[in-house]
Amino acid sequence: MQAQLQSGQFLEGDKPVVDYYEDLDDKTYYHQKRIHGMKGELNNYSQKLHNLQKRFDEIFYGLSSQRKFSTPFDLTNQPSRPESGRFEYNSTLPSVEERRPRASLIEEVREPAVDQLAFNVQSPGEFTGGDQAPTASSKTTAGSSGSGLGKYLILSPAVAFPHRTQDNADSLRKYDSGMSVSLAAGFRNGGARFGLGASFKKHSFHKDALNKSTGSALTGSSETIAAYLDLGYEFALVGSLEGYAGLGLGYFTSRTDDPLDRREDGFFATGALGLSYQFTQLFALRLGYRYYHEEEVPAHLSELGFDFDF
Repeated sequence: MQAQLQSGQFLEGDKPVVDYYEDLDDKTYYHQKRIHGMKGELNNYSQKLHNLQKRFDEIFYGLSSQRKFSTPFDLTNQPSRPESGRFEYNSTLPSVEERRPRASLIEEVREPAVDQLAFNVQSPGEFTGGDQAPTASSKTTAGSSGSGLGKYLILSPAVAFPHRTQDNADSLRKYDSGMSVSLAAGFRNGGARFGLGASFKKHSFHKDALNKSTGSALTGSSETIAAYLDLGYEFALVGSLEGYAGLGLGYFTSRTDDPLDRREDGFFATGALGLSYQFTQLFALRLGYRYYHEEEVPAHLSELGFDFDF
């Protein structure tokens, strides 16, 4: 064996790694290229993780990432092959007994595998609104389900269909369909909503409306203004689609423009049911039914609502 070492002949398993290259410069260049390629692969892997995190936030939380992505390694400097020089062979080699097998070196360098994802699927994502982190609910701002107290503003124009005709000794007061608009504002806590609301509703007299004492048609209108305590609850259905129910209790005053200039006021009540679709974290569109109770022209309302979260 020693004679083989002196003559430069080695078994395949005992041959030094350096003999696989023509010279030391080739070996250095080869390893520089490998390190450069590994950096490129790590950059690609980092970019894929960033894209995966961004898609995860967009799909599950409806978020968009504004953070600029940058690769961790600079690949602008390509390794250059050094000028070939004369390689002086070092005949002083360790003995076969002093050399350890390649397998033992691999086991020594190999790190233990760690069963760990690149990110935690149960985490709320990287976006935060103030000190509150978003949840998986379709509303991720403050005041949505599970994220504390928040504010809301709901504007609801509607078409009002009267369902009662006032018939007495003085007049027959029948009304056409009219218009209504409501505005409610207050606070959200989870799915519950509580605040204050105000509404305005107007109906014109139908062509059959009649002043019985004179026999002439009524041509005026009836207007109602109401203020109420707004209560409601919202619940998730599918994706960004939610259902809602609402109740309002308060006070109304109405003015009817007939020959008697009739004025009334009293207890006001309203109830609502409908669907809400969340387009963004701050805006949702509502479509629903509302019952509007007051003495002169109680009505059924078909309303379209614009819901803003703060």
